[in-house]
Amino acid sequence: MNKQPMPSIRSEKGIALILVLLLMAVLSGLATGFAMNGQVEVAMASNEVQVAGARAAAEAGLNRAIEAIRADSTHNLLAGPDLAVHATSSNAVNADNGLISYMLTGTSPFALGTSGVYSYSIRVFDDDDPALYTTALTAGQLTNMGEDGNANTNLNDRLILRATGFGPNNTMVRVSRVLESVDTINTTSTTTTTLSNPAILVNGDLTATGNFHVQGSSGTIHANGNMTFSGNAANVSNDATASGTFTANQNWHAGGAQGGGRPSINVPNVNAADYIGLADYKLSSAGTVQTLSGGVWSNCSTAACKSTGWTYSAGTSTWSITGNSAGTGTYYVQGKVSISGSPPGPSVKTNLALSVIATGSISITGTPKFTPENPSKIQFVTNGDFVMHGNVDLDDPTTVEGQIMVREQIDTTGNPEFQGRIVVQNVTSVDSTVTSNVI
Repeated sequence: MNKQPMPSIRSEKGIALILVLLLMAVLSGLATGFAMNGQVEVAMASNEVQVAGARAAAEAGLNRAIEAIRADSTHNLLAGPDLAVHATSSNAVNADNGLISYMLTGTSPFALGTSGVYSYSIRVFDDDDPALYTTALTAGQLTNMGEDGNANTNLNDRLILRATGFGPNNTMVRVSRVLESVDTINTTSTTTTTLSNPAILVNGDLTATGNFHVQGSSGTIHANGNMTFSGNAANVSNDATASGTFTANQNWHAGGAQGGGRPSINVPNVNAADYIGLADYKLSSAGTVQTLSGGVWSNCSTAACKSTGWTYSAGTSTWSITGNSAGTGTYYVQGKVSISGSPPGPSVKTNLALSVIATGSISITGTPKFTPENPSKIQFVTNGDFVMHGNVDLDDPTTVEGQIMVREQIDTTGNPEFQGRIVVQNVTSVDSTVTSNVI
């Protein structure tokens, strides 16, 4: 009987070993990839921390410089420590222009904290300084700015304060702020006021209706868009101008110049976070009242915190004052603000020292009487809309000047009174409480 040959399995020998080796190679590649990805993530997180630290250093320097500038009314900020500036850009004496370290204690760059890991430097530039721009300004842009393109001649009373923050691994962050002023020029017979800061400045269209008054020696209003006045009862002591069209009844006239087609006026960026350094209290998005201690905001339970007069609605993320009493202070609010009560009460004659800086919109009705609480004279700052209806009294005769700064749009009705300056950046609406600027 013939035996059948057994099938050969020689060709399959080593297959298992090859598969195991391939699997090990794949797993090794994955492990290497995960390790490299982890290293990249750690490096990215470290970079974010360093950038945040450098930005915090720059903002700290900016705030410190602003306080020093407010306290010094004698020096030309462009001149530098040698107090000399010439119109010729190439003049060697101008090499230190804009360095204001002499106003601050210490040596630039200034260390932030005791470790010295983060630091900052400060410099002031004319707003047409070529060093500020990657592309040269055109003749038309210079005309609209009221400038001549020379970094050493300030023609429009507007400067740029720039703080540069430094961190580990050559991290650098720059933060800038516009400095504007009102200069009075005395001649032998007259006094001429140059107003780079109108009492009301809107970076867009503005409609003014009814019995509307902008009074006083700085009673000027400007819109970088179109301006429309309706009714004959409005009154503007000085200029009423627009960069776009200007429309008013034929019987209406401003005390100074009026009309459209005027140069635009620079409107600063409005960001509530830039003013948190003024705050006495933080009204958090978690519904808690916080105070600053050791550089950290933490919940408080003191009598002062309990008597602020604010209540929180989590459903609408709104902090409210509905009664006739509220605590003094400057409040940084994470969320919206609603004030419908009448603090400090109907029988109180003096205005309550209360300021609000909010990341959301601010709505005020009723008859509250407020005056700015902080030395910077900030009355209200909002990243959203600003709505003021009713008989709001912000016209404290003891207050030299307050400021209302609005990132989105403004809407006022009724008989509110305010002494100071209103700036409306007019950015695209995120909060659609109002969508156009109406006073």
